[in-house]
Amino acid sequence: MERDREAGKLTSVLRRIARSATHAAWTRNAEAARFCVLQYNKVLARLSEIEPAAAALFTALPETASPDVTRIAAHELAAYFDDEPVADAPHFRVRYRGCGGRRAWAGAARAGSCR
Repeated sequence: MERDREAGKLTSVLRRIARSATHAAWTRNAEAARFCVLQYNKVLARLSEIEPAAAALFTALPETASPDVTRIAAHELAAYFDDEPVADAPHFRVRYRGCGGRRAWAGAARAGSCR
């Protein structure tokens, strides 16, 4: 039971790594991207000890892996350990509000689009 609990914690860490990798991609921060890869590789190593079958399915990423590749790898590894499929993180929805029906993302009008 302790191993299941640890695997659950590590999948939570993988989701955070994926979010951080997304942020690193947006900001084009090479140091943050490299940190995400290193963290992913450490989590993969521990999960491979817990579940040896995972070692055959997932490989460590090179330090030069892009943040997008790190994000995808983290999501895939987390999905392997999920008991039930979990819906992806909530996506921004397009809402129509004010200003003659102009699009506003996440419910907030774009700056300067309404006067």
